[in-house]
Amino acid sequence: MRTLLQIFQDTKEVLCRYDYYIYTHKRILHLTNSEIKIPHLMGMQYLGKPNQFTGDFGAYAIKKQRVTMESVEKLVRKYYKTKEKQRRMLEIIHRKLDNLGELGEMFSSYSKLYLYEKEKNKDSEFQSDYLLVHETGKKILHLGLVKSERGKDLYHCNSFMTTYQNDRDRDSFFRDLSYCYEIMRIVRENKDTKYKEVIYQSM
Repeated sequence: MRTLLQIFQDTKEVLCRYDYYIYTHKRILHLTNSEIKIPHLMGMQYLGKPNQFTGDFGAYAIKKQRVTMESVEKLVRKYYKTKEKQRRMLEIIHRKLDNLGELGEMFSSYSKLYLYEKEKNKDSEFQSDYLLVHETGKKILHLGLVKSERGKDLYHCNSFMTTYQNDRDRDSFFRDLSYCYEIMRIVRENKDTKYKEVIYQSM
């Protein structure tokens, strides 16, 4: 089993070393991230007090191993009173942690990738502006993108979820998002060297 620190470092390698440019017929989305977004992707918002282990402190706690796989279970049992609530929270967290290693698959694929737009459906409860969806084998990977305050068409990741083809609600994250765009290509840019390469091209 990978440690929380290993999951954090692997996710940082995918999300923070590179910027991604997502091309659709409509626009180009520039996706950029820092490590302070990673604890939320790992499900650390479900530990302890609200947002106690997200953002800067969450990243620090994981890197210094103040929070570990072992302490995740202890914190859930401490802050959630009923056995059923504890079970559900641990299931949510472990589903995120177990599948976060597939995050790199979101950007390169042999199947078609789609981008769903939240703006056109204000009633949706989904908390992102866009949702990138990749169906891969038995799994459906979902990456939520939110607008940055730093500029137009600049986005950050704010969620990563996985459902399974045999789940009853496998399409629950995007079933109410009627505006969908096929992704034409994705370009990855190394932040240090500025080297760019096409890592996904629609057929």
